[in-house]
Amino acid sequence: MPRSIRRSLPIALGGALTVAALATTPASASSGWWTSQEARAEGFYNSVNGHVYANDLRRDGYSALTQVRTARNGYFVVDVTDKLANNQGSWKTPTLCRGVVFKMRVCVVKSGQKPTKCGAWHQFER
Repeated sequence: MPRSIRRSLPIALGGALTVAALATTPASASSGWWTSQEARAEGFYNSVNGHVYANDLRRDGYSALTQVRTARNGYFVVDVTDKLANNQGSWKTPTLCRGVVFKMRVCVVKSGQKPTKCGAWHQFER
């Protein structure tokens, strides 16, 4: 933020922004929603309930696949698949240790085949 703007902000506003920032910064963060290429599937990690979600967005014969691995060495944590494309999604609750950085990506997959149309790996910390 430029100095001129910072100097002109009232102290009450600055204090309110600090309180809001602290109130919205959880001890462990959710991953945010991520999508596969062409937005055919989406996935999410929710730090409140510990669920990893996959949501198939198209009825195209493919399933949504959300993959979670450890960021440090890529060890398998969980794969969640949603086959229904009914906007309800599927979820699993893996054990994710606090203070560990994980990576997640969202793909589409046909039964018995390798994942395809994967989005980039995104990191989040539990």
